[in-house]
Amino acid sequence: MKIKELIGKEVIDAEAKVLGVVKDVEVDVKKWMINSIVVKTGFVRKSIILTDDIDKVGDKVVLKVTGNKIQKA
Repeated sequence: MKIKELIGKEVIDAEAKVLGVVKDVEVDVKKWMINSIVVKTGFVRKSIILTDDIDKVGDKVVLKVTGNKIQKA
């Protein structure tokens, strides 16, 4: 999947609650791997979700964890 396809996808936690949409990704340029995604969770709030906390990526990004377990940016 290309990064531009990931941007704008809706993010859902393990309890099926919508957290927001993917606004950006953080990439390890040495390994060319995505480390985390940045999710817009409110009007100006953002959260950082590590790739280890992502369960599936399809039409939506589904997390393995609940919304209260993610890191606020």
